Amino acid sequence: MENIFDLTKRSARDEKLEIKLLGKGDVHVPKLAIWEVTSEDQVFKLLRKACENRSVAETKCNQRSSRSHSVFQLRLEGTNPITGEASKGLLNLVDLAGSERVKDSGSEGLRLVEAQSINKSLSNLGNVIMALGNKEKHIPYRNSKLTYLLQNSLGGNSKTLMFVNISPKEECFNETLNSLRFATKVNQCNIGTAQKKS
Repeated sequence: MENIFDLTKRSARDEKLEIKLLGKGDVHVPKLAIWEVTSEDQVFKLLRKACENRSVAETKCNQRSSRSHSVFQLRLEGTNPITGEASKGLLNLVDLAGSERVKDSGSEGLRLVEAQSINKSLSNLGNVIMALGNKEKHIPYRNSKLTYLLQNSLGGNSKTLMFVNISPKEECFNETLNSLRFATKVNQCNIGTAQKKS
């Protein structure tokens, strides 16, 4: 619902977090915990903790429906031992909450507000992707905190790979079709070739 929570801290629900734009156009969220990791096990431990703290609830369609998007940012730093050349990069692993048909999910009250917010942010993501694909002058990153947070990974000097999960069940046909339409829209977006930053 356009709120940012640090899922690596249980007590973080009370803390209001906002996105800040840094001088070079990079986005940053002050007060987010930054963990230094040197092994896969440390990364998986953080992901498990975040998964435990993620907001989920039961709907008529899903016993554990994600009520939020999840963004895991991994900043990578490496040095070539032979040339001494250093390189930095940012990897965003994003698990989007699925779009929700309220008439099917039966969401009411807070669950309804969550569903509307999820659908709106996914719509805004689609609008950003379309604007990038059409090479528009204005890209509406700020229409959603999701797209604002991910703007450096969606356009400019970045590469994006999206996996779309669909169900083989016949009763999920409409949602599967919507997911495939969204995937087609994303697949048609070409933002050019990423260039190495100096």
